Amino acid sequence: MISFDGPVLEKPRLLRVCFRKTGVLQYISHLDLMRTMTRVMVRAHLPIKYTGGFHPIPHLVFSAPLPVGAQSPREFVDIEVLREVDIEAVREALNSGLPDDLRAEKVYYPTTKLGYIASAVYEVSIHAENASQEMADACHAALVARPITVYKRTKAGSRDVDVSPAIIEASASYLSEVNEVLLTLHLRAEGGSFLNPDYIVKYIKERTGILTGDTAKEWYTVVRSHLCDKEGRDFS
Repeated sequence: MISFDGPVLEKPRLLRVCFRKTGVLQYISHLDLMRTMTRVMVRAHLPIKYTGGFHPIPHLVFSAPLPVGAQSPREFVDIEVLREVDIEAVREALNSGLPDDLRAEKVYYPTTKLGYIASAVYEVSIHAENASQEMADACHAALVARPITVYKRTKAGSRDVDVSPAIIEASASYLSEVNEVLLTLHLRAEGGSFLNPDYIVKYIKERTGILTGDTAKEWYTVVRSHLCDKEGRDFS
């Protein structure tokens, strides 16, 4: 077990963990992710700040929730340490309790706040026997059309919503070398403007008729490749 017995800090210091969530763990919810990370922090005996109340737990702050079914090479969680720590030792302690599909890639002291995250870039790979440039063109035409209306659950109930204001940029291209159509979606990720890419895929399916056959022959995968700040720059 790695020991964290460095000097006590005058005040807690913010520490950021950059981690990946891939493979089968793409199917666990954000709530399950929070529970997993909390337990791993406890088992690693990290000297971190806890919440108050009758049942204190490690105080963790995550970046924009990753939709279920989406993978990501770079997600973030912030903690506050109460002692001086070796950041590489923190990474090792976390990974000793994490599975291969959920790994801490980097631990560092951040200079930005998670609240600066404003948007996310998703890569949706459509696998289909009949994938073609024509399919990509049809998808692109649907993506640039306005309005883009989807049936969406909201706090006011389920209804048709135009989600185009939440789309910063969207395109489709045909990758002949792997016979796939790639959708690149730059979507807003702030609070009430957050848009799940699954709504866009559902809209594409309805507009173009793709992904409606045998799921053994047609399917799609989603990767959130980047989180971006308010200026559209890669967030770190």
